[in-house]
Amino acid sequence: MMVIQIRKARLISLGVSFAVIVMCLVVLNHHSAYDEGKNDHVSSRPTVCVDGHDHWTNNMKPTASMSAEEMYRYLHWTNSTSCQLAIDFGLRIVNDIKLGASDGHKAVCFDKHITPDFGNCVVYSFGINNEWTFDEAMAQFGCQVYAFDPSMNVSAHDRSELIHFYDIGLDGQDRLHPTKGWRMKTASSIYEMLASRHGASTLIDILKMDVEFSEWDAIPEMVQSGFLADKVKQLAVEIHFKADDPLDVFRHRVQILRNLEATNQNQVGGGFVRFSSRPNPFLQSPVQVLGNREGSIGLELAWYNPKYY
Repeated sequence: MMVIQIRKARLISLGVSFAVIVMCLVVLNHHSAYDEGKNDHVSSRPTVCVDGHDHWTNNMKPTASMSAEEMYRYLHWTNSTSCQLAIDFGLRIVNDIKLGASDGHKAVCFDKHITPDFGNCVVYSFGINNEWTFDEAMAQFGCQVYAFDPSMNVSAHDRSELIHFYDIGLDGQDRLHPTKGWRMKTASSIYEMLASRHGASTLIDILKMDVEFSEWDAIPEMVQSGFLADKVKQLAVEIHFKADDPLDVFRHRVQILRNLEATNQNQVGGGFVRFSSRPNPFLQSPVQVLGNREGSIGLELAWYNPKYY
């Protein structure tokens, strides 16, 4: 009898704990992402606007006059209060002699309206390099995952019922890669190619990109063509630099990201809202434009499209 009572007490305790957790998540998820008066989580930067866009990025000086330090501040900045519930998909812990860190993951916003629907979502994943943790995690969530990488020497195939692989690379134009000979396509061309498979008006819940510098050609094309604004709900990208890149190269690439986030009607952009920015711990190096101080030459950034929030 005593054993039965103990078991009942444990079950009741577990039930109460579960209910509390669910209530907390419900409250958190329904809490407005645009509460006025919340402060940016980085340094003493300004308050987030009620429309989800921030004064700091909209009003900061032109990119052409930014210093290296200001550009790095911009790259590390995140409007983190704009997403109340960000979850990592594909988290894998990597350990070596000097470092234990996570790799292979991307941040996904699970706020109401922008969250992928369980069992009814579409993911484009560019850049695999035989690291399938993100793709498999999204497939476990029930998403149809379309994965792309021409560098693996693997032909197109279905890796599983939900993961479909293509030996195509992402670029700013349809062409063969100038040095590798890989087949490269724009996101719009790839979408048209797959329209018969996932539908001609399907929204891409998450577009993930880790394409080793090709992002700097692909993102401008996706912004200019309107593909991102019209077809993509969330964007997760690892951006890359070289430690010896000159200042004008950094400025050019920072401007690409500012165009992506632009909300000014005089600028071409999708108004994408950045909710996560994290340096890749494996991509730290003395950076020439920082006077050879240690800096990130690879960062994981994530945005959502406010059109669908």
